[in-house]
Parts: sequence; C-alpha cells; structure tokens
Amino acid sequence: MLVSLFGEIQVFLLLSIIFVGFLYWINRKYKSFNKQIIKAIDIPVYLISKQGIVLKLLNEPTEKTNLLPLNNLGKLDLRNLVIDAKEYQKHIALLQKVLETRVSASLIVKIKVESGKELYVSVRMVYLNRERVIAFARNITESETQRQENEKYRYFLESILENLPIATTVKDKNKKGLYLIWNKKASEMIGIPAEKIVGHHESEFNHLMPDNFIRETDKQVIETGLPQSYIKHFSNSKGQKYTLSFHKTLVSYNKGQERWIVSSALDITELLEAKEKAEESNKLKSAFLANMSHEIRTPLNAIVGFSSVLVSDDSSPAEKAQYCDIIQKNSDLLLHLINDILDISRMESGRIKFVWEECDVVELCQTALSTAEYGRKTSALFLFETPVASLVIKTDAQRLKQVLINLLSNAAKFTPSGSIKLAIAIDKQHQQLELSVSDTGCGIPSDKSDRVFERFEKLNEYSQGTGLGLAISRLIVENLGGKIWVDKDYTEGARFVFTHPLTKKEKE
Repeated sequence: MLVSLFGEIQVFLLLSIIFVGFLYWINRKYKSFNKQIIKAIDIPVYLISKQGIVLKLLNEPTEKTNLLPLNNLGKLDLRNLVIDAKEYQKHIALLQKVLETRVSASLIVKIKVESGKELYVSVRMVYLNRERVIAFARNITESETQRQENEKYRYFLESILENLPIATTVKDKNKKGLYLIWNKKASEMIGIPAEKIVGHHESEFNHLMPDNFIRETDKQVIETGLPQSYIKHFSNSKGQKYTLSFHKTLVSYNKGQERWIVSSALDITELLEAKEKAEESNKLKSAFLANMSHEIRTPLNAIVGFSSVLVSDDSSPAEKAQYCDIIQKNSDLLLHLINDILDISRMESGRIKFVWEECDVVELCQTALSTAEYGRKTSALFLFETPVASLVIKTDAQRLKQVLINLLSNAAKFTPSGSIKLAIAIDKQHQQLELSVSDTGCGIPSDKSDRVFERFEKLNEYSQGTGLGLAISRLIVENLGGKIWVDKDYTEGARFVFTHPLTKKEKE
C-alpha cells in the first residue's frame, strides 16, 4: 500500500515537472513572439518606469520615424522631455492610472528632443507589470500641426460668420434641409436663438414665411444652379418689420453628391428709408430752387425796375415817393426771404445759439400783434386774449417773437376778412404756457395738415413766400422746449397752437 502511494506521488511530481516545463516553454515562446511583434512595429516602443523614466527602446524603428528620442535611455526623464508642466502632470497621472487599473490609455503630448525640435507625439501606454509600462510613441507632428491650423482657420471663419452684420444661414439639402449654421444676426432678425434651429429641419420653420418663400426660392436655386436675389418684407414674432435683400446660392461637393444652400439676408430697411429721404430731399431742393428763383426774382425785378424809373427825370415827386416805397417794401421782402433761408440752415446744422433771458410774454405778444398789423394786407380784425396782465418767463424773446409774427403773418395771408386772434393760456397741470393763433380764413386742407411744418410746404403755390416760416417756427419751438401743432378740431378757419415750458416759480 505504501509502495503504491509512493509511486503515485512520483507520477504526480513527474507530471507537475512536465507541466511547469511546458508552461515555461510556452511563456518563453510567448515572450519571444511578443518581442518579435514589438520589433516588427515601425514606430518607437519604449519601456517606461512608474517614476516616468524612459528605460529602454524595445525595437528598431526605421530612419523615417527616428525623430523621437533614442539616446540617453535609462536616465531620460519625461519631465525633461515634455514641454508643458501641465502636460507632464497629465502624462504621469495617466501612467499611474494604467499601472493601477491595468487598462491601456492614450494621449497626445508635445515634447522637445535633443536636436531642439518640438514634436507632437501620440503615446499609447500598455500595462507590463506593477513597475513598468510599454509606451508606443508615434510622431504626429505634421498631422497635429495641420489639425491645429485647420481648427484655427475654422474658428476664424466661424467668428467672421457669427459676427457678420448680415443674417447668414446654411442648410444641408441632402438631409432634408437640416440647418447647419444660423448666425447671430439671423437670430436677432427672426427672434429665435440659434440653438433652437441648428440641427433641426427647415420644415419646422416654414411657418416663419407663410407664403412658401423659403421652399420656392430654394427650388429656384436648385433647378437653375445659379445664385438668386430677392427683396422680401418680413415681420418677426416680436412685431419688428424688416425689408430684406435675400441672396441664395447652391454650394455642391463631390460632383453634386453633397449640396448646401447658403442664404444671406441684408436688412435694407434704413437704406430704403434713406433713399426715400434722399429722393424727398432732392424734390425739396428742386422745389426750393424753383420757388426761390420766383420769390427772389419778383422783388428784385421791382427793385431794379423802379430804381431805373427813379433815375429818369420824367416822374413827379409824388410818383418818385411811391416808387421809393415800392423799392423799400420789396427790399424788406427780399431781406426776409434771405433771413429765413439762413435761419433754417443754421438751426438744422445746430449752429444757432439761443439767448435765454427774462421777458414779459404778454408785452411780447402785444409787440408781435403791432408788427403784424403794421405790415398787414388784410382787413381782418386782430384780437388778443390773455388771462393775466403780465407774465414774466425765461426764454429767447427774439425767437419767440419770430414764431408769433410768423403765425400771425401766415394767418393774415389767408384771412382777407374776419378776425385773427392771438391767445395765451396757462396749463398748470403740465407746467407750460400755451399760445395759439386762430383765424377765420380758408383753413387748412386735411391732406396738408400733417405736412404744413415741412420745409417749402405751401398751402397755395401761387402765394408769396418761401414755405419756410412754419418749418422755422417748429424748430424754434422745439429748441425752446415746447411743441407746435395744428388744431384739427377747429372748424372756423385755421388754429395753430404751441407750448412753452414754465418753471415752478413762473407757474405760481
């Protein structure tokens, strides 16, 4: 029995020796096989300790990849190899993680080799044992530099596109009109942020243009293959109105296999308004030149004509006195025309100064009435209505008087008979003085009541005057801090009203 047990132990030991030998042989074969694989790899494969020391190069890469460090191995510290300190810390942390988890990991790091060159290296670390890892290092300097350049160039283009003052969108027609780009200006105009549109299909936003504008114009661009331009009036969800100049073009790649529609929309609302204003200004200029040529020629002809008559000795003293009176009146008219032109020019350019001083507005109104009555060409009765005998305010007396005379003279021109009334009222609630000039004349047509304060606007094209009086009056009143308007509810003729602010002391 003992002999039999001894024999079994011998057999077991023999089998164990054979198995261990086989395992040893397999292990050697495996290691040899691994070494052959590593040596066959055409990129440097390093052995690195857990302290970050490059111990050994495990293969012999070709000359083409021989830019990576191959010398001073066994002492080469990654700290001296990796350029950036943060990158070094990241590298060491990853190395420790591989040793702890035994899971391979990769990173891209920038190193500086002995030759002084700076290289980008892609490193793949593989667990070997508790003290070491195998690092596969591939020089990717060229591709990484190109990637960074492409990224910088893309960022540059995206920044330009995002900050363009033109609404710009791009959608992929191969993916059912998937929006790829929607810049800041497009978001402002439409009133929808880019994150709610980019990555969505155009069908979700067709309601923004209910007349099928987007689909129809896209169809034209695709069918013709040519850029298309359109003018479109558009109102967004916030009620803002735009006039847009649309431009659409089809961009294709790979022989038309991939297609994108690039749309741009320029807000030309202000441009069109400026154009209309320029055209209106041009019409006003033409009207001004035509009006001035007539208005200036008339008094000049009278002055020149009667001056020539005065030179001759054929006229009697009474006739000469009459001629002198005509010359004087036409000279005054000519001076008034020139002063009006200079006044409105200086006011609109902001070159006129207002002199603020205390004056009695009641007395000022009486003076204006006397001046208007003296030069009147009407039989209408001039009236004055005031709630106080005296009211001292701080204003530019000359300019305020100019407004009153303009309004009174204008009323006299269109009121051959009846009455013209200048009235003062005190609005204590709004702390302002309200002055009005009303007449019983022909009144103001409803289609012109909103335009009477515009330059060169005349109720009667055949009446004498430049059409600047009311425009000048409006500028003066606004500079004095008030407002001027036509009373549309007044039916007996015409009534102009303007305000002048009062201080608390003046109101009391």
